[in-house]
Amino acid sequence: MGRLYPWTEGSEIDQSQALCDVTELRWGRTGLFLPVRARIKVALPREFRLTQPGIYELEGNLSLPRAPQNPGQFDSAEYSLRSGCVAVVRADSVILKKLERWAPSFHLLLWAEISRQWISQALARGIEDREQDTAVLLAMALGASDAAGEEIEDAFRDSGTLHIFAVSGLHVVMLAAVVAFVLRWLGLGKGRAVFCLIAIVFGYAYITGWRPSAARAAFMIMLVLAAPWWNRRSAVQNSLGAAVLILLAYDSHQLFLPGFQLSFGVLWAIAFFAPPLLAALRPWTELDPFLPPAIASRWQHFSADSRQWLASLVCVSLAAWVGSLPLMLGHFQTVTPVGLLANLFLVPISGISIGVSCASLVCAAAGATGLQVLVNGLNAFLAWLMVLLASWFSSLPLANFTLDLRFEKAPPPVELRVFHLSGGGAASHLRAGDSQWLLDTGNVRAWRGVLRPFFRHQGINQLEGVILSHGDMAHVGAADLAYRLGKPRLCTSVHEPWQFDPPFAAIQQLAKKVPVDSLAWHRYQAEDRIEIQGSDAMPVHAEVLYPLLQDDAEKADDRGLVLMLHVGKMRVLWLADAGFITEKKLLDRCTDLTCDVVVRGQHSADFSGLTEILVHAKPKVLITSNDSRFPEETLPMRLRDYCTLNQIHLFDLEITGSVNVGFTAAGAELKAFRNGQTVSIVSSASR
Repeated sequence: MGRLYPWTEGSEIDQSQALCDVTELRWGRTGLFLPVRARIKVALPREFRLTQPGIYELEGNLSLPRAPQNPGQFDSAEYSLRSGCVAVVRADSVILKKLERWAPSFHLLLWAEISRQWISQALARGIEDREQDTAVLLAMALGASDAAGEEIEDAFRDSGTLHIFAVSGLHVVMLAAVVAFVLRWLGLGKGRAVFCLIAIVFGYAYITGWRPSAARAAFMIMLVLAAPWWNRRSAVQNSLGAAVLILLAYDSHQLFLPGFQLSFGVLWAIAFFAPPLLAALRPWTELDPFLPPAIASRWQHFSADSRQWLASLVCVSLAAWVGSLPLMLGHFQTVTPVGLLANLFLVPISGISIGVSCASLVCAAAGATGLQVLVNGLNAFLAWLMVLLASWFSSLPLANFTLDLRFEKAPPPVELRVFHLSGGGAASHLRAGDSQWLLDTGNVRAWRGVLRPFFRHQGINQLEGVILSHGDMAHVGAADLAYRLGKPRLCTSVHEPWQFDPPFAAIQQLAKKVPVDSLAWHRYQAEDRIEIQGSDAMPVHAEVLYPLLQDDAEKADDRGLVLMLHVGKMRVLWLADAGFITEKKLLDRCTDLTCDVVVRGQHSADFSGLTEILVHAKPKVLITSNDSRFPEETLPMRLRDYCTLNQIHLFDLEITGSVNVGFTAAGAELKAFRNGQTVSIVSSASR
C-alpha cells in the first residue's frame, strides 16, 4: 500500500514503471498490514496506466536490486539505494484505494512530460525525415539520449565531448541568455524580468530531469541575479559553494554520483585555473599597448576581439579538461586527450545550436510555422556537423584510452575470465601475458553493459584475437564492436559465415568489412591449432576438437567451435553451446576430452549437457551458464547431481557471477566475483 508517482528515465516518463512511497506492507495474502516507510520501484502490469494520484494497493513479487555480476559493471543496487529505492516490485495487480486531489509532485511530473512533448514536437517540425539529426537535437535540449542511439553517444563520449550531447550547465546558461534578450525586447521591468527568468530556468532544469549540472546552473543563475537585491556582488566560487550546499541539503546522496562530482569539479576548475591562464595570454589578446584604442582600426579591434575569444575558449577548455581528468580516471579509468581539441570546435557549434533551438521554440510559441521550419533545418545541419566532427575526432589515434589503475599483487601469468551474461549469452576474456583475447563477445547490450566496462576497469585498449564459436547473436552479436578494438585476428569455424544466415546476422555483417580466409580472418576445423601466446614457461594455444567440414548442421549451436585450451600443463574444455549432436559426435569419434576445467553454455533448442561428456572429461571444475527464468536456458539437474556425486566443483554463473581462473605453473585458482567462492586445483599432468 502506498502513493504512486510516475517514473522518469532522465526527463521522460516511463509508462511501464512507477515510484511508490510505501506506507503499509504485508507478506502473503492472509497477513496483516504493517506500517512501513520505504520507497520502491514498481514494474506495472502491461495494461495499467498511471493517470491519477492516490493511495494504491499493489500485489506482486518483491525483490532487492541486483548486485553486479562482473568486474567494472554498473552497480545498479548501489545506485538504487543512493536514489532512495530499496526494492523492486513486479506488480500483478494495481488497485486505486483512495484518490488524492492535492498531489503537487504528481501533477508537476505530468506537467513536465507535457512540456517535454511540446518541446520535442517543436524542435522536430519540418525535419521529421532526418531522424538522427532530430535525435541529437532532442538529446541536447532534453537529455533524451536514447533516441540518438548508442553509436552516436559513443562518438561524443570517445571524443571527450559527451557534456555537449546531454543537458548541462551550458544549455541552461544559453537558455537564460536567450530568455533575457526576449524579456528586454518585450520591455519587461527589471524586477519582473528577473523573476520570470529564474522561474523559466528552474522549470527547464526540472523538465530535463533535474540533472546535477542543470540544477547547479539554475541555482547559480538565481544567486547571480538575486545578489543585487541584497547589495551583494556575485562571485563564481561563492555561488558554486552555495549551490553545492543547497543541493546536498536536499539530497546528500548526490555527493557520491559521478555526474554531481563532474559538474561541480569541472566548474570549480574553470573558475580556479582559467583566469590566471587568460592573464598569462593577455599580451597576445589585447591591442598594442602603444596604440590608443580610439585610433585603432576596425580590423585591429576585430582581431583583438577574436584573439580574446579564442584565448577564452582555449583556457576554459584546458581548465575543464584538467578538472575532469582526476574524476574521469577515478570513475572510468579513461583519458581523452582529443577532447582538448574537439571542444574548441564542438562547444561553439553547440552554443549556436542551443540558441537556434531557443529561436525555434519562440517561433513555435508565436505560431510562425514557416520560419520555425527554416530554423529547424539550420539546426539539423548543425547537429549533422557535430556528429561528423565527434566521430572524426574519436577515430583519431590515441583519441582516448584507458589505464589500469588497480593496485593489486602481481597477477598470474595467464587468466581466463568467464563472464555472466543473461539470456543465454556468453563471452570469456583470456589474457596470456600481454596478449588479450576474447572467446565470444556476447550481444551488443552485453558488450556495452559488461565487456566494455570490464576492459575499462582492466585498462585494456586493444585485442589481439577474437574467437567466435557460432552464429548465435547472444554469443557473437557484438563481433563488429570487438573488431574495432584494435582490429584483432578473427577465428571462426570452417562453416562461418554460414551461407544461409540472413544478411543482418553479426558474422555476415563482419564479412562485409573483413575478408574471409585472409590474414585477418582464419577459419578452423577439428585437429587445427590456434596459436595464442604466453611465455616459454607457460605457452598457450587452443586445439580445435569440433567441427569437421562435414559437420554442417542446420542449427548454429550444432556446428559451433569446441576447443581444448592448453595453458601450460592445464587443459580447459570450452564447449560453447554444444548440444546433443555435437556431444555425441565428440564421444563417437573418441575425442580426447580429458581436462581440468569444463566451460559450457546451454543449448537453447536441444537436449544438452550429457553426463557422458563429464565422464570422459574427468574435470575437477565445471563452469556453466544458467538462467532459471527460462526453462530452455536452465542448468539441467542431472549435471548438478553428477557434480555432487563425483566431487566436481560447480560454478553456476547465475549464483557465482563471473569466474576468474588464474593459471600458474602448479595449477589454477578459481574465484567467483559475486559470492567469493574459491577453489584451487592441480593440473591433470601433475596428478
